[in-house]
Amino acid sequence: MPTEDETVLLQGPRRWNEHARRRRAQGPFRPDLRKARLHGADLQGAELADADFTDAVLTESYLMSADLRGANLEGADLCEAYLILAELNGCRLVGANLDGADLSGADLTGAVLDAGFRRSGVISDYLTIWP
Repeated sequence: MPTEDETVLLQGPRRWNEHARRRRAQGPFRPDLRKARLHGADLQGAELADADFTDAVLTESYLMSADLRGANLEGADLCEAYLILAELNGCRLVGANLDGADLSGADLTGAVLDAGFRRSGVISDYLTIWP
């Protein structure tokens, strides 16, 4: 059964950003998106800072320019996700599947990756900032 956060997020980034701003105005907000099923979702520009995406499915999702600072993506499946210009500062990507993900221009400053992470398994460019 989807969480309230997952249900709102599936309504699109505009609806999500309104929801997130309202919740943050009430105090600290850590979106609960554990095990969310977001295959192919349009999340462009979504404000997802500090979200918990543990074991979530984000395959082929559109996360261009999304704010994922401090997010927990441990065990998440991001295979072939579009993370172009995404803010991934300080996020946790241990155990995440990034095969074929497009990280062009993404900022991964302070991100935690698997020790065996291979840059050759993702798409990146000279604008990608690695930890």
